[in-house]
Amino acid sequence: MNVTELLDHVPLWGLFVASLAVTLLSIELGFRLGQWRRRNLDAAEKIQVGPFVAASLSLLAFMLAMVFNAVQSRHNELKHVVLDEANAIGTAYLRADLLPEADRAEIRQLLHDYVALRIEAVQQGTEQQIEQAIARSEKLQSALWSRAVAVVNRQPTPVASLVVQSLNEVFDLHEKRITLGIHYRLPGIIWMVLCGVAILALAMGGYDGGLSGSRRIIAISVATAVAFSVVFLLVIALDRPYQHLSSTSEAAMLDLRESIRRSMQSRP
Repeated sequence: MNVTELLDHVPLWGLFVASLAVTLLSIELGFRLGQWRRRNLDAAEKIQVGPFVAASLSLLAFMLAMVFNAVQSRHNELKHVVLDEANAIGTAYLRADLLPEADRAEIRQLLHDYVALRIEAVQQGTEQQIEQAIARSEKLQSALWSRAVAVVNRQPTPVASLVVQSLNEVFDLHEKRITLGIHYRLPGIIWMVLCGVAILALAMGGYDGGLSGSRRIIAISVATAVAFSVVFLLVIALDRPYQHLSSTSEAAMLDLRESIRRSMQSRP
């Protein structure tokens, strides 16, 4: 199990507590080391570590911004994919009207069930339920494809080709959504480097406080530790695969389901 998968099995509150504890411990150890060094300094000896602290904190801020931007960009892209998927399903539903009545009714019903299943899975949001919903969605895809292939074999017309093209787009967007939401993750090495830089930067802040005897520097370091833990927690939440799927706006799918429901009720 790699670092990323290991983090997935720890609750968010536990990660926040662990992050805060480790960073505060780093400050305390740095502070004690700084006090020890101050007691053993010659009267004329002077050490300036302020520039190094500023540089390390700047590096930490840069890394946090870079990692946050990466996961936020993927989250936003996933939202666009959900909208594109809803539009593709709506297009397939409309093009099904061009098919013979028997084929039309079955494909419309399958698309209705497909939309309802995806909304249900996201609203429930647990890992097991989402995995089950993905498997059931792929079964519905197979049923839709089999029906579309039967239509094309029976009546190889441009209209049937349009329906097949729409279904292909629906299936492609399904795969893209799963890939973005579940399989694209931050590498474990990034988490390790980020935590290492945070520990080093905050330990240096504590060391500077102990060396100078300034409580103001310690207060700033503690505030930085809390801020880091909060942002770290947010980044982890956005990077979690099933958190991505369950937190993505489903307004487009809800509107599509309502539109399909009204359409089916208005038809004989």
